[in-house]
Amino acid sequence: MLPNLIQHHCSAGAPMSTIGDKYLLGTGRSDHERLRVISEIHDGRTRELLRKAGFVSGHRFVEFGCGLGYVTRWAASEGANATGIDLNEDNLAVATELAGEAGLKTAEFRSANIYEPALPPDSVDVSYSRWLFVHLNRPVDAMRVIHKALKPGGVMVCEEADVSAVYTEPHSPAYTELRDICMQGARQRCVDYSGGRRVHLWAKEAGFEIVHVDAYHPHYVTGGHKGFWNWTLRSVALGMVKEGSLTAARLEELVAEMNQADASPDTLVAHCRMHQLIAKKP
Repeated sequence: MLPNLIQHHCSAGAPMSTIGDKYLLGTGRSDHERLRVISEIHDGRTRELLRKAGFVSGHRFVEFGCGLGYVTRWAASEGANATGIDLNEDNLAVATELAGEAGLKTAEFRSANIYEPALPPDSVDVSYSRWLFVHLNRPVDAMRVIHKALKPGGVMVCEEADVSAVYTEPHSPAYTELRDICMQGARQRCVDYSGGRRVHLWAKEAGFEIVHVDAYHPHYVTGGHKGFWNWTLRSVALGMVKEGSLTAARLEELVAEMNQADASPDTLVAHCRMHQLIAKKP
């Protein structure tokens, strides 16, 4: 067995929820615009990855942590019997509404947690998730649940972040400080925001065969997506302010400096590095 560093390190001191792990980002309708931008930035590469994994019309497709259901709806539009699973009722309501407006009769959305998704064993051809396992205390256990749900020969496709790769050039001390504050907040919750680098090891421990690994790293000097990680880190940090681990005044100072970096046409902002995995159930 390969070591699951997050799970083993935290098992003695941190309670493990069977419903869902502590999530630092905002939830509900206030976060819907950020989820839309995530879709704009990443969905093109996601579709390429799913096709590489062998996704075709007629597959039984499940997206875990589906958010507003962008990938689930795409899978249904391609002819899949597609289910999106999430815990956020607001997200699921919007996803269901959008699927109905698009006439996607083979797309469904329902509430469940990753550890207890109520899926029959050996019933799924392709599972997909993005930015899911880096938010979990027990990523290997979650993958074992997916492994059980997949048919023999079925594939788990996932894209996971390495937030430590966020940087600016010229260097913005504020970006680095807030990135590191958020990384520390994740560690205190026994989750791993750099887990994209280890996702293949988690999958191997869960019993999968590794088929494909890759990574890509978006960079921006202009455009509306340049400030996405300013926005995301700020969303994480607001939760830490509520908990008292960061002052509102310090967060305001950092955000002001980050805004200056985003506004400069000379400053490059590198987003998190996204690690891609295709893993097969033997």
